[in-house]
Amino acid sequence: MTARWGPVFERNAPVTISRAVRGTLTGVAAALIALTPIAVTPALASPNIPVLQSPKSASLNLPDAPNARDLSGIPTQGGGGKLRDGSVFRSDALNKLGDAEQQQLVSAGIAEIIDFRSPTERGQNPDKVPASIPVKSLPVYDPNNDFYLFVGKAIQGGPSVQQQLLGDGKAKQFMVDYYKWLVTDATARSQFGAAVKEIAGASGPVLFHCTAGKDRTGWMSAILLSALGAPKGQIYNDYLASNDNLAASNQATLDGLVAKGLVTDPALFTPILGVDRDYLDASFDAVQQSFGSFDNFLSQGLGIDGATVATLKSKLVGT
Repeated sequence: MTARWGPVFERNAPVTISRAVRGTLTGVAAALIALTPIAVTPALASPNIPVLQSPKSASLNLPDAPNARDLSGIPTQGGGGKLRDGSVFRSDALNKLGDAEQQQLVSAGIAEIIDFRSPTERGQNPDKVPASIPVKSLPVYDPNNDFYLFVGKAIQGGPSVQQQLLGDGKAKQFMVDYYKWLVTDATARSQFGAAVKEIAGASGPVLFHCTAGKDRTGWMSAILLSALGAPKGQIYNDYLASNDNLAASNQATLDGLVAKGLVTDPALFTPILGVDRDYLDASFDAVQQSFGSFDNFLSQGLGIDGATVATLKSKLVGT
């Protein structure tokens, strides 16, 4: 993430995050660095892309990863198909899983885990998963504009810095620009393309995740569902579900920051801590502007050929 998108601090200026802030980020906030969302009211669907009601994706029932879910039941266009149960999963970070929760990953048949987190995120909160399930790291981040340092600076700087970085609509614009970056940055595209190929070629179901499971994971889900022919409304329905899934733990995140005196106006963080259909709109708009169509984005932007798409459909879509 470069200076092209969102309000940032001077990239060359050293930023030291205090122990108190680090403790909040990795403890109370459960890695706020990766934008854990709070409960926000989902934006209403625009007339041309209704948020359709569909069977909710089944939870993996992981209390310590509340956004972990099976993408089953989501319909695809034509032929009455839908995503097969247990064929692909999305999640927030798996760094808190106990033994019983790890066993649920084995019971679900998960053959591989894809981790989109940066080295900093993984280092602060390494996944706790069974040794029998391989983890492939495909980090989606910009080392020249580390989200960890940005959020740490905002929290540590106090109310005036938070207002400067996030107030007056800056936070929402930050997120809109970030979702454009997910499409326009060549390295980010390369990682998402590699993830699509991993899912197609894996010996069994794949689980992909970042930390909150809402932005990078949300866009990856949108890519996958679009490639499989899911209606736009169903894609947005899946995307916005992160708000509900994470509502309880996310409120505790902000309550903890306020209790520690690190934040006095929690509303400033709402745009960067939640999902909003405008963000996903920004990614799809960037696809159209840069590639002309989603099919071109798949082939030219992600390097996904027709044979890979056919394999995905054969593996993930049933009746």
